[in-house]
Amino acid sequence: MPYVTSIERLGRKEGLQEGRKSGLLEALRAAIVEALEARFDAVPGELKAKVDAIADEQELRRLHRKAVLSSIEEFGQEMK
Repeated sequence: MPYVTSIERLGRKEGLQEGRKSGLLEALRAAIVEALEARFDAVPGELKAKVDAIADEQELRRLHRKAVLSSIEEFGQEMK
């Protein structure tokens, strides 16, 4: 078994944390689009692109609630 230094262990740990966060953000983006599609059938590509550009977890959670509770027009206003 190869020796793993403390720095390597730290790097792996940080990499795993970053990967998990990235996966969470991707799942939140997908949930927003899915909620909009379930409610309104078609979602404009512009809205999808704007959702895909967001990298803040709390903002994505807020937008998910909006996607479930508001009209497509109101959701679009939130994205401006």
